[in-house]
Amino acid sequence: MKQKQTMGIYTCIWIVAIVILIVSLFQNLGYAKVINYSGIVRGATQKLVKEELQCDKDDTLIVYLDNLLDELQTGHGEHGLMKLEDKVYQQELNEMNVMWQEIKLEIQNVRHGQSSKKLYQLSQEYFQKADHMVATAQNISDQSLAQSIVMFFLYLLMTGGIFLFWYRHKQKQIQKVMYIDKLTGIYNLLSFEIEVQKQIENQKEFSYVLICFDIDDFKFYNTIYGYAFGDKMLQSIAKGLQLFINHNGICARSNSDCFYALVSYHDGIAEDLRDYLKVVMKEDLELDIIDDLTMSFGMYMVTQNEVAQDILDYALLAHKNAKAIGKNCMIWYDQNLLDRLNQDNLILKQMHRALAQHQFQMYLQPQFEVSTLKIIGAEALVRWKMDNGTFLYPDDFISLFEKDGYIYELDFEILEQACRFIKTYNVASDFSISVNFSRVTIHHKQFYQRLHDVLEKYKTPIGNIEIEITESAFHDLSNGSRAILLKLREEGFTIAMDDFGSGYSSLNLLDSISVDVLKIDKFFLVERSQKREMIIGLIVDIAKTLDMKVICEGVETEDDIDLLRKLNCPLGQGYYISKPILAQQFAEQFLNHEREIHG
Repeated sequence: MKQKQTMGIYTCIWIVAIVILIVSLFQNLGYAKVINYSGIVRGATQKLVKEELQCDKDDTLIVYLDNLLDELQTGHGEHGLMKLEDKVYQQELNEMNVMWQEIKLEIQNVRHGQSSKKLYQLSQEYFQKADHMVATAQNISDQSLAQSIVMFFLYLLMTGGIFLFWYRHKQKQIQKVMYIDKLTGIYNLLSFEIEVQKQIENQKEFSYVLICFDIDDFKFYNTIYGYAFGDKMLQSIAKGLQLFINHNGICARSNSDCFYALVSYHDGIAEDLRDYLKVVMKEDLELDIIDDLTMSFGMYMVTQNEVAQDILDYALLAHKNAKAIGKNCMIWYDQNLLDRLNQDNLILKQMHRALAQHQFQMYLQPQFEVSTLKIIGAEALVRWKMDNGTFLYPDDFISLFEKDGYIYELDFEILEQACRFIKTYNVASDFSISVNFSRVTIHHKQFYQRLHDVLEKYKTPIGNIEIEITESAFHDLSNGSRAILLKLREEGFTIAMDDFGSGYSSLNLLDSISVDVLKIDKFFLVERSQKREMIIGLIVDIAKTLDMKVICEGVETEDDIDLLRKLNCPLGQGYYISKPILAQQFAEQFLNHEREIHG
């Protein structure tokens, strides 16, 4: 659309210029005709006088000259001559006409036998006047041409100036679009990178820190309070950033709720920035939700002679790691972070070899009846025994494997170990092993078939395997994955929801996804309070109402057992009975003896 407007302006300018040229051309053509016919009047009159002096009458030429003089004076006639409005020219033309009348009178006298001397003298004077009149017409034409040229160049100068002004204005608008974030009015990432490079090259007095941050769960705020409110939040943050840096740095919005700031460093800079932004947002926003709002920060201390793109990447990497750890985190890009990233890369590189060498070991933690302490099942957990003999726990590698997709192979490795265990120890049909499956695995297009293939390989009864998925993973399941879980339930598989109560909208999940087992998150027992005890009781009641089994995790003490018995929670899992132990040890301790432990 803008290109069409620009082309339209170009076209209008040149059309007007062409019109001016055409008008000037026609006007000068008109002047040329007047000059030409003025010369004809001069020459034709001389010819007429010469003929009359030789007694050769030419009335036709007299009529022609009458008409020609009249047309030069009036601008009307068969020759299409224009009337020159110049006073000097018209005066000379009038004098010429008077003298012409005298010449015509003398011609008649000569024809009647009078002397031709006066006619000859008149013709000489007439020739001089006619010559002067032609010169006057030529002068008028030259002046008109000069004026036209001046007007044309003035027009080009004026339109050029206007166009230059317009072009600069458009360039500023384009630069604003290219370099300024439309919503907040601060720099976008492209211009921020340019300005950062200038700033660090001129860095002398201040030490700068580059900060990358965003609002935790910003999508949640957009969904709950609307996108208009979300935009106001972003605008308020941009305003707060500008006030905070106070000309001692620069700031930008990258995308969605991601912001950057290059600001002079002081101890606690990130905490001060976060607190300041919250104060500004409280003043700007009408909803009183800012106290609960959290932000994640990634930071990098800038040194001289660095490339802007590099330090932006460093801050962004620190920010991503802060997001991975949890809400309200602040991470510096430093040697500690690099060591951890190197360790993560080393873990990922060793994953396939570790699978081939069976370094991932299945540990089992018993699940029991709270009332009798009878062992009724177990949860399969994973430990990684590395080449050097050290053990890695799931928190050290599960999230990495989920990001890279390796978790799919690991989940089925543990499933195979569980199926081998069930076959090796001839586990009873009423004893189930709960196997955790990542959201990545559930979404895999081969999940359903591979699950059946593994069970078929080891001739494992469906009732011995329980499919366990975390509550947070249930939130992200696609409709296709939900349909597969429903199909598995119809086939007889038990579906368990792990970490129940750790997220939000759990009741909505129970309404939209049918599960068989609720596993209450250990958080409710670890930091016990009267309200949390009441929540456990409510979850137990909900499970009974919905005809679900319920297991409380994190059972470690006699007090925990007493509480669960009081709340009628039927099943438990935790250190009170046993920590997770190797499969062989589990079999020896809980399968080769009576499955009951008395407290």
